[in-house]
Amino acid sequence: MIFEYFLQAFSQPVNVVAGVCAVVAVLLLLLLLYVDRAYYWQVVRASRAVGKDSDIAESSLPPVSLIVYACDNAASLRQNLPELFAQDYPDFEVVVVDDASTDETRDLLRLYAGRYPALYSTYVPADACALSRKKLAITLGFKAVRNDYVVLIDATCVPSSRQWLRNMMSRFSEGVDIVLGYTRFDMSAPDQSRYAVYDRLLFSLRYLSCALRGTPYMGEGSNVVYRKSLFFAHKGFSRTLNLRYGDGDLFVNEVATPDNTRVEISPDSRVDLHTDDVVSQWRILRTRYGFTSSYLRHTRRWLFVAEEWSAYLFYGALALMWWAQPGHPWVWITTLLLLSWRWLMQVLFYRRFTQSLDLSRLGLRVLAYEWLRPLTSVFYRISARRHREENHTWGSLKV
Repeated sequence: MIFEYFLQAFSQPVNVVAGVCAVVAVLLLLLLLYVDRAYYWQVVRASRAVGKDSDIAESSLPPVSLIVYACDNAASLRQNLPELFAQDYPDFEVVVVDDASTDETRDLLRLYAGRYPALYSTYVPADACALSRKKLAITLGFKAVRNDYVVLIDATCVPSSRQWLRNMMSRFSEGVDIVLGYTRFDMSAPDQSRYAVYDRLLFSLRYLSCALRGTPYMGEGSNVVYRKSLFFAHKGFSRTLNLRYGDGDLFVNEVATPDNTRVEISPDSRVDLHTDDVVSQWRILRTRYGFTSSYLRHTRRWLFVAEEWSAYLFYGALALMWWAQPGHPWVWITTLLLLSWRWLMQVLFYRRFTQSLDLSRLGLRVLAYEWLRPLTSVFYRISARRHREENHTWGSLKV
């Protein structure tokens, strides 16, 4: 009976417009499936990889320097510095670059210097307002470290494991100059920050999956390892000193190649970003990326843009199909099948992504969030253009 009903429904003549809309909707679903499987699924596979720390002989682990950027982060340093020095790694130093903090950061660093002999510090002068302060801070950090392998991490970030450094360094081999890690929001955040977590998840899935496929185009300013020689060979941030931001994404976009870049996102290699207000921190990061993204050389950009707007196009195609052939049994059945396909695919895929990266489940929220993300991207791009002067070093805003 059911088979005969389907056969009868699909045998009836259908408006050409409705048929074209159905084909468009199917093609959009295939695009979504392709992006999920060919790109985002790379992150799921990589996250399953067990860290190689047990396979590396103690004597073969090279000395490492950690550059910790801090600006009024005394509370975070008090909590996170002991975690950094608890790393199971034979030879490493920690250089904290204090960006003219007005809290008790300097007093804390002097106190901890007596407790940890491998702790060093330097600072950015308060009157250094003509440059990007963070880029200047990182450059000073690179000049202060004594090792060729340099890990960048913010004061607000804490490693997820004492094997963090071992796992990050396990990706280095001959010819590798960059190892990209994964930074996630602290998941003790309240429910109202779930959209920020979703947006951050997609942001990470994009740049990590491209790097895993051999087309790295950006990184983050935290949980990334560079060779010191690479940094100075490319003259650091000299090409983007006119921009306040872009210390992670634009520099990686400039120097990363398929041969010199690796990714390490196993569970023990992650760092958590601790903040009292996840939404506010997400807005800051979104605003900065909304400006710097226009400077990225990215061959997959339009693929991700199409994937982002596919929700509007998909539901628009279904609405047009109903307008062209209202009440037709073929339209009812096709709509039901296509909606079920998209909803199941979105919920199941994102459930796997969040599980792989140890994030809270998004569930059916994904179906609502996918409507918000294109508007979010447009909003922050427009906002970046409106505040263009604040994103340049010649602007009046002090970062």
